[in-house]
Amino acid sequence: MKKNLFLFTLLLPFCGKAQVFLQTYAANKEAEVLGIYNRDFKSQWNYFASATITYDYHSKKVNPEVYQNLNYGIGRNVGASAGVHISREDIMPSVGLAYGKENEVWNISVFPAFTYSTQTREFGLGLYTLLEYTPKINKKLNFYSMLIVDSDFSFKEHQASSQIIRLGIENRKKMQFGIGSTISQTGNSFETDINFGVFIGKKF
Repeated sequence: MKKNLFLFTLLLPFCGKAQVFLQTYAANKEAEVLGIYNRDFKSQWNYFASATITYDYHSKKVNPEVYQNLNYGIGRNVGASAGVHISREDIMPSVGLAYGKENEVWNISVFPAFTYSTQTREFGLGLYTLLEYTPKINKKLNFYSMLIVDSDFSFKEHQASSQIIRLGIENRKKMQFGIGSTISQTGNSFETDINFGVFIGKKF
């Protein structure tokens, strides 16, 4: 319980005024709240965070998870990155690279990294990728699509991966709604779980 409360406090920065994206997702196996925060500071520093809280209908368990990086620009759209991935199962610090690019249609963030699992005490590789594609349909609406890919490998085996997929519509007030799925794989056998549902989101 104390660990869940600690993880929940890490979500509080998502209540800030700028560059916040919140999304709720109701699906056949679980419900989810997703928050993304991406802020450039006046210098070359950038802070990126992605957090989820899921509720499993069958087990009735709440699972908070936070991925966050502090990045320093070293070239055009490229930076050095250090962060930590925190879940109920593990705490994984990481160091690696950061790539980010954003315009009216595309929003891309990619973080390849070396990781260390405090649970298994093993080093590995991780990759977090966020892609948003929002071309205009007309003056009032955009097509909205989002893909988040998160994978963790030790140097011996695959540990866990997930893909969050969203397809829908975005209006001029940056409200999104549509359909989606959350797909996850665990272990070397890539045991797969698929969750389908609907979402509604908002960019602030």
